[in-house]
Order: sequence, then structure tokens, then C-alpha cells
Amino acid sequence: MDYTALVVAAGSGSRVNLGYNKLLYTFENGKTILEETLRVFMEDAQCRQIVVVANSDDKETFIKLCGCGKVVFAYGGETRQQSVYNGLKAVKEDVVLIHDGARPWLPKACIDELLENLKEHPACLLCVPVKDTIKEVKDGYVVSTYRRDTLKQAQTPQGFDTNFIIHCYEKAMRLGIQATDDAQIVEECSDIAVRAVNGSYANIKVTTMEDLKGK
Repeated sequence: MDYTALVVAAGSGSRVNLGYNKLLYTFENGKTILEETLRVFMEDAQCRQIVVVANSDDKETFIKLCGCGKVVFAYGGETRQQSVYNGLKAVKEDVVLIHDGARPWLPKACIDELLENLKEHPACLLCVPVKDTIKEVKDGYVVSTYRRDTLKQAQTPQGFDTNFIIHCYEKAMRLGIQATDDAQIVEECSDIAVRAVNGSYANIKVTTMEDLKGK
């Protein structure tokens, strides 16, 4: 199944505290986080297009790093949600995988599993079982404990029928809905159930300096 990879790379990465966009952090192999994130898609023949959403300050640098072949660029918005929508307008394939630019260790097997599920489901996301017990806390006190066996930690890529996810995003904008990931847009703007696909604990997101140690 051919697809477009939409890579969201417009954030600042302030929690890593590097003083620059964390996607430009260079590993010991000489590659940046962004280059490592794109590599799995660059090497996948089923990936026909890569849309990188970048902010105006970093776009020219990103173009120099990876602006060739099937990579095209879109400008980011004020929020992740707006950035994704801007990127969706550049997607050419009928299927899109929306991925965090700061997840450089995505296994190819996860992409294959997503694509297999997308043959029957218009909305899918990678997720892994939660390892720790999750507490709901209000005003400094625990008010409830969630059943761990029902909880999953969402990852990216999250895969969709392109026209369907664009429709959901446009409905979210009309209704003023703000979501933290793309699957939530589907949850709140359609009657379609989102298919949960097994992800990988190796597929971590670089959020803090500790995460730079890798999987």
C-alpha cells in the first residue's frame, strides 16, 4: 500500500533545553534527529511522498539536510493541530501516516502493521501497554486508580485515509475542538472507531535530554 508520511517538525523542543530545535541535535553517527526520523520512510518503497512540516526559522536548514527526492515541505502553524492540517493539504497519496519528527527509532515492522490494518480501517494508531499504574490526582490527592490492563500509551505514526482525516480536521476547526493527537480528532469528529495497532517500546519520543540516550 502506497502512502505519504507526514512528519511534524515545527515544534521548538524547549523541554530538551538545547537552545535550538531538538530535531537538529546530532547523534554520534553524524545524523540529526530529523534525518534519523525520515530514514525509515526514505528507505521504504511504499512511501511515495514525505511531507515535512517546519517552522519558518528552521525550514531552510531542513531543506539543506533532507530536501531532495520525495521530500516536500509545508509551514507549521501556531499549534500542532494547525501544523498537521497545513501538512495534510500537501499530501498526494490516499493514505497518510502522521508521525512525530522527534521519534527517530520507529521500527519498519510498525509501519507494515499499520498499513495492513489500514486496508480495513480508515483510522489506526500505534500504541503500547502502559507499564506503570496510573493515578488520577486532584489538588495533590489521589482520587482514582485506573485499571492498567485497559490502558495503552499512544504513539505515532497514526494512519488514516487521507480524505477522511482532512474531513475530521476541518470539522474540528469548525467546532473549535483542540486535540492532543490525530486519533482524538477522529474520536471527537466522527463515528468511526480508531483501530489500536501494536507499537514498540523502542519507538520513543525525544522529549528530554535523557531520551537522547536512545532506545
